[in-house]
Amino acid sequence: MANQTQTRVDPLTPIHKGIRRSLFETAMALGRTDFTVPQETAAAEQQVALCFGFLREHAEHEDRHTIPEVLQRDRALGETLELAHPRLERLAIEIDSLWPRFAALPAAGRAALGAELCRRFQGFVAEQLLHMDQEERQVVPLLQAAFSDEQLGAMSGRIVASIPPPRMQEWGALLGPALSAPERAAMGPKPGAPAAAA
Repeated sequence: MANQTQTRVDPLTPIHKGIRRSLFETAMALGRTDFTVPQETAAAEQQVALCFGFLREHAEHEDRHTIPEVLQRDRALGETLELAHPRLERLAIEIDSLWPRFAALPAAGRAALGAELCRRFQGFVAEQLLHMDQEERQVVPLLQAAFSDEQLGAMSGRIVASIPPPRMQEWGALLGPALSAPERAAMGPKPGAPAAAA
């Protein structure tokens, strides 16, 4: 039974591994940043933007393809997920709103604002981890019970087909180092075109 569960198509967990990689690496980069140095602050802002870009795309794909299926089968869970994405987006916007304030501050003020930004991002990471854990524990089994592996693969394929090839390569570069060897093998011969949906 355990082996059968392991061989089922999982439309979310491999993607979440890549997202967790981005979240953790970004949090570490922020922790190393000297926010009194404008060049370091700019680099940190760029890394946060890249991380948020992946998160926003993934949430959009879930909103369009995954949550409607959940709502049909478990309305309470679907409604919880519908509320989670806007709440997480608000937290991301609150972090983004801090970047323009750095330029007008003296060094001590930039350091203090950088510390606050780090704390907010760490809180954001915690919220994202809980959200993804709920999806992996509740949404993945629900979808696996409702759909065959072929159907789950087709669902993922529709998402992959909606992503321009250059962006799909960026997703592949994010996911590859975050996956186990069997998961990388399941991605097939086209790196950047995983069986799981971004």
